[in-house]
Amino acid sequence: MKKQLALLMFLMIGSILVACSDAESSTGGDGVKELEVWVHVPEDEPEGKNYAERAKEFEESHEGVKVNVEHIVKTGEGSGYNDRVNAAITAGELPDVITLESVYTASYVDSDLLLPLNDYLDQSTLDSYLDTVISAGSVDDKVYALQSFDLSAPVFYNVDLFEDAGIEVPADENGNWTLDEAWTYDEFLENSKKLKETMDEEPVNMIPDNSGWQMYAHSPIIFANDGQIVGENGLDTDGYLNSENTMEALTFMDTLFKEGIVSPTLRENAFALEKAAISFEGPWMVDVLNSEYPDLNWSLMPYPYGKEGHQSAPHGSWYVAGTNSTEYPELTAELVAHMTNKDSAKTMEAEAGLIPGHKDLLEASETYSEYPRKLMLDQLVQTEHLKPKSPIFPVLEDALGDIVEGMALDSGSVEDLVADAMEKIDREAGRFQ
Repeated sequence: MKKQLALLMFLMIGSILVACSDAESSTGGDGVKELEVWVHVPEDEPEGKNYAERAKEFEESHEGVKVNVEHIVKTGEGSGYNDRVNAAITAGELPDVITLESVYTASYVDSDLLLPLNDYLDQSTLDSYLDTVISAGSVDDKVYALQSFDLSAPVFYNVDLFEDAGIEVPADENGNWTLDEAWTYDEFLENSKKLKETMDEEPVNMIPDNSGWQMYAHSPIIFANDGQIVGENGLDTDGYLNSENTMEALTFMDTLFKEGIVSPTLRENAFALEKAAISFEGPWMVDVLNSEYPDLNWSLMPYPYGKEGHQSAPHGSWYVAGTNSTEYPELTAELVAHMTNKDSAKTMEAEAGLIPGHKDLLEASETYSEYPRKLMLDQLVQTEHLKPKSPIFPVLEDALGDIVEGMALDSGSVEDLVADAMEKIDREAGRFQ
């Protein structure tokens, strides 16, 4: 009996020691709770500096908490960073917090990788963010990712080349090219032909190769004709990608290539070098053109639309999310909110010219109070954003890229390109149905 009691006591003590050892391991061995954060930007860029500063603030306001930020720079379409994240997913070793492209949120959620933030954050905290931010970071009624800023890609145009072609820029009473004055598909095509005649080369710059840019920058052309790519479940293509409205939008894009309006190959710096009069560019090009091409006479125009009442424009960026791998879900959710708070928004507006992602900062924004930058803000808050929330978003992105690339290479009719894309999407969607 004494031997049995002694054995029982030994096992109990051993269990306690193991539990203490595990607790020390999860808190860094000295009682400190460590949170690991992976971000996709260099530490010497504004966004990277901002994340590091917010992490430092979080440490200072939370005794016994250590936040380690690792900068894993993305290259190309996110490789480098994405490769590291994918390897961590496979190994089950994701950090507490990651950055991810907002359009991939549904894919991550479908794989049960992300922490539902509204389970841990007050509603008042979430209500501070722009509706577009909450929408982009949500799946169904749960918020999984946040950001302190948002983007809306404009269409750039060369003022001098427009004048040379005799094109009168639409304007309101203040002389601004507003959303209300946006060109229709037909007006865009008609004026592009005038530019081609005076320039004797393709006047519109787009990126025709298969990349994520097609979904970001060119899918709004589809949405602006009341078209869609997939149904609400993010999987069905029949009746959506091949619908009359979507086919009209794709035919408009195809015409731009067939009429020699858009080059079938990438022309680097075409707009900056005045080899293109219209260019679908990212909003970051505003600062690039101002600093590197100060003599270029450029401005911004709204995205063209097909059907009235359905104007659309790009939006979205990389967001911050907590993962289900964390041992401290409440602390992790709080860290995500802190990394994307109002101070972060002010910093990113001042340092990188980005649209603040909190509602009460917009009215006070000097950067976006005047045209042409105000056009980007108006596009963000006043147009429709219909990018599909789908568990197979990467496949949708690739399929749309195939269609645009096929148009550029004239490798098939729009009908055939769409049929091939639907087959590709439906094959992957079958795993979820």
